[in-house]
Amino acid sequence: MSITKPLYVKIIDLDNEIHKINFKPNEYSNLMELIINHYYEEIGDCGGRGLCGTCHVQPNQLIGYDIPDLQEIKTLDTLPGRSMSSRLACQIMTNERINKMTFKIINDN
Repeated sequence: MSITKPLYVKIIDLDNEIHKINFKPNEYSNLMELIINHYYEEIGDCGGRGLCGTCHVQPNQLIGYDIPDLQEIKTLDTLPGRSMSSRLACQIMTNERINKMTFKIINDN
């Protein structure tokens, strides 16, 4: 039996403090749930449907082959702090693709 090393992400909060969060692949439905469970409770007003933009994050790099769907793009287009790398945490799966990535929470409200 092989022991797998936990994956992790770093979250930069609204005060620019960095939080390292360990997780197992697919332990959570998405990055938003991981963040809420381990740290931050002020995101996810729409319950992860990609409609509200309260879980707006900017990753430090592109997530390989994970392209935003039309609903996520429409929501991101309404956010004043959007950049080319912006994503909704509720639309990012918690798998190996995000291991060791850093995500900055963006407050657009």
